[in-house]
Amino acid sequence: MLTMIPEEVIDQIRNETNIADVVGQFVSLKKSGSNLFGICPFHNENTASFSVNEQKQIFHCFSCGRGGNVFKFMMELENLSYPESVMRVADMQGIEIPDQYKHSNKAKSNINPVEKKLIDMHELATELYSHILMNTEVGQPALDYLHERGLTDDTIKFYRLGFAPKEQILNKFLENKKVQYDDMRKSGLFIETDDGKLRDRFFDRIMFPIKNEFGNLIGFSGRVMDKNASTAKYLNSPETDIFNKRKVLFNLSDAKTTIQKQKNVILFEGFMDVISAYQSGVTNGIASMGTSLTTEQIATIKRLTPSVSVCYDGDAPGQNAINRALSLLGNTDLSLGVIQMPEGIDPDEYRKQYGEEKFASYMHSAYESPLSFKMRYFKLNRNLDNETDQISYINDVLQEVAKISDPLERDIYVNQLSDQFNLNKLDLTNRMNTYIQKNNVNKSIQKSRDEPQQGHPVIQPIDNVRSHSKVELAELYLFNRILMSREMWQHLMSKDGFSFVDDDFQLLYTLAQGYMATHDEYKSAEFQDFIKEEKLQNMLINIEMLPLSDAPNKEEVDDYVNIIMNEAPIDVQLKNKQAELNDAKKLGDVDKQTELAMEIIKLQRQKQLNDRS
Repeated sequence: MLTMIPEEVIDQIRNETNIADVVGQFVSLKKSGSNLFGICPFHNENTASFSVNEQKQIFHCFSCGRGGNVFKFMMELENLSYPESVMRVADMQGIEIPDQYKHSNKAKSNINPVEKKLIDMHELATELYSHILMNTEVGQPALDYLHERGLTDDTIKFYRLGFAPKEQILNKFLENKKVQYDDMRKSGLFIETDDGKLRDRFFDRIMFPIKNEFGNLIGFSGRVMDKNASTAKYLNSPETDIFNKRKVLFNLSDAKTTIQKQKNVILFEGFMDVISAYQSGVTNGIASMGTSLTTEQIATIKRLTPSVSVCYDGDAPGQNAINRALSLLGNTDLSLGVIQMPEGIDPDEYRKQYGEEKFASYMHSAYESPLSFKMRYFKLNRNLDNETDQISYINDVLQEVAKISDPLERDIYVNQLSDQFNLNKLDLTNRMNTYIQKNNVNKSIQKSRDEPQQGHPVIQPIDNVRSHSKVELAELYLFNRILMSREMWQHLMSKDGFSFVDDDFQLLYTLAQGYMATHDEYKSAEFQDFIKEEKLQNMLINIEMLPLSDAPNKEEVDDYVNIIMNEAPIDVQLKNKQAELNDAKKLGDVDKQTELAMEIIKLQRQKQLNDRS
């Protein structure tokens, strides 16, 4: 028999949890007014429309409309059931839950069954590849290779590295685990031949398991050991229902906690660089799944941290990759920096040559600004003794200087150019100012496209689309007032015969009466769980987030009540008469159309008189 988590346990977890602490592990939040704002984790956006209210312990996105308490946040983010979300929050907060509740609610996941099968298959494949690497003769050469590259067994086990041998073994292994053929076809772990047979996609490669942000295994990247091999150095899983390389960042699930604490992420070029950094104690490193960042990956980074340090290889391709990354990241409001490796050396090679302690020290000491990197990068393949190359170099640098907001910092770089090339500072400044003006025009255009701006979201209650009538707004504002003040609640309850016009509002009002009767104090996050129905929960969030003052009064409440009780009947009659008129038009009943048109005009006049009064 299942044992549900008792309400008192849920209340304890909710009361001991600050929603900002939980959300802050997935979203970088900044204070703006009375709320915290960040990039929404549920949809792609450029400006921060995701809000967290610590006083009410609720979140709300003014763009996509999602909202709720801390349990709803985890349900939406990780696709959990309500009991799973409660246990997840408790675990994150270090709150102990008795074992009987853990076990009884374990199997109630809302995870997509198809995705779960694929994740389970990747888990089995990871166990197999890891076993072959660590415990078999077939895997010994690959293990020796990793040891030669300086990786310890602890590091290998932490990242669950493995080896896929030349022999076709994964298919039989999964068949023995009762995995169905159709499921294997969808996994990306196999290549299907013309006759319908499945061949292992990965063979004779060191296997790097790939996890999503939440730690679920979703794919692999296989690396050849022979540098001279004719095949690609790395082979990634193909696109599947769970793996999209444009969205994945290697090591994000393991680095996320450190990224949040340090408010910085180091972006490496390859998996081995990330792993080398981890072994050296640098645990905030991630890598993209290809040579260039994608907009989806940048959106994830923006959501988690305000600061990025790019650490790619010191060779020419690595420098080009840094320049591309800075250009892509420069379109955001992220704080950027570069950890410049010595020429011709990548981070993994640096650790092998100089050791882990020096590697960790270098990661903290070799920082340079994006402009310092650009000034050096622009010199590549240019002869600065040549006048044409000089001019193009100076123009390139000035365009970058023009992007700096601090006038003092701009002045420093202009002075450097003036001294280096013996040029008039005023001429350089004038040229830079033309670039600044151009940038400002472009920013104004972009700003108009990206409205609303951070901290000033446009409130679009209930359905985010349609406008609201006077009566509908009165219902919204009245509900906000009675929830925010116990005095206003009692004042409304004293009015005989009052009811909301909208059925959903009336249902929410009825539920609120039940809640208020058993609770001395109104708590938004608690009432969210009391409601249960998602539609009403979303209504409540929109009501709670209305930008009204914190000082309601009885006169204001009376005005709303008057509108609802006296003007709503006219609105309802108008709506009904308009429907009758439409029916009369369809039937071709001219007399009825005339009669109804006169009645509608009369009701509209009455409504106008009420509005004036």
